[in-house]
Amino acid sequence: MSTLTIAPATTTRPTHDPGFTDLLRSEWTKFKSLRSTWWSLGVMLVLSLGISILLTAIFTAHYGTLGPDDKASFNNDTVGLFLQPGAQLGELALTVLGVLLITSEFSTGMIKATVLAAPRRTPVLAAKAVVLAGVVLVLSELIAWICFFVGSAIVHKHVTVTLSTPGSLRAVLGFGAVMAMTALIGLALGTLLRHSAAAISVALGLNLVVPILLSLVPGSLGHRLTYAMPQRAGQLIMDRTESGGTPYSQWTGFGIVALWTLGLLILAFWSIKKRDV
Repeated sequence: MSTLTIAPATTTRPTHDPGFTDLLRSEWTKFKSLRSTWWSLGVMLVLSLGISILLTAIFTAHYGTLGPDDKASFNNDTVGLFLQPGAQLGELALTVLGVLLITSEFSTGMIKATVLAAPRRTPVLAAKAVVLAGVVLVLSELIAWICFFVGSAIVHKHVTVTLSTPGSLRAVLGFGAVMAMTALIGLALGTLLRHSAAAISVALGLNLVVPILLSLVPGSLGHRLTYAMPQRAGQLIMDRTESGGTPYSQWTGFGIVALWTLGLLILAFWSIKKRDV
């Protein structure tokens, strides 16, 4: 009688951690496979384009009924009209996108498989941030250019706006950068809180509720604190001209958003490295 010998089971371990290119490829696969990704980007696209073009058309149609101050604002900062209304609503969708990109892994337990495949957690989060920021930046810039050229065509009877108009190019390019940083802030908050509803609530409160509360602080301090919040500060880069009603310049506002993004990402990298998954 012959004897069947069963070899002991062995576990094959990778000889090295995945490279950053491998992580980018993996995160891109996750990104495009989530339904929330396409819903969020679709909502952002519709709101950013639709609201901006709609309001531009409405203001242009009622140009003759505008008062002197409103006409001056329309003429001096027409680019802001093209970009800012859509940005305000589009940022809400991008915040949700950034949050869900990481909290969905915690809620489903996929984060454990991710950590087993790539034990070094910070490169995983970095790859996720690169994919998110890259996609949002490209799509947002596409939206900004469409809004600019369509808006210019709508208002051409009353004001001429071209890329050579001082501040126009900065506003268009700044639109995409601010939208990308908004998504990264959502990603950072999702990493820190690890719960979709909690992270979205904090993000929306930071952009919608806190500025209102800070505006109640008397004097110039309340005004400065209000515009130090990410959404308010980010709107400034889309102004063609510096408004006397804002406490910061366009580039200062952009820098404030960058500092918010950098600070929250640093905390997120620390959290993903030190806390259990």
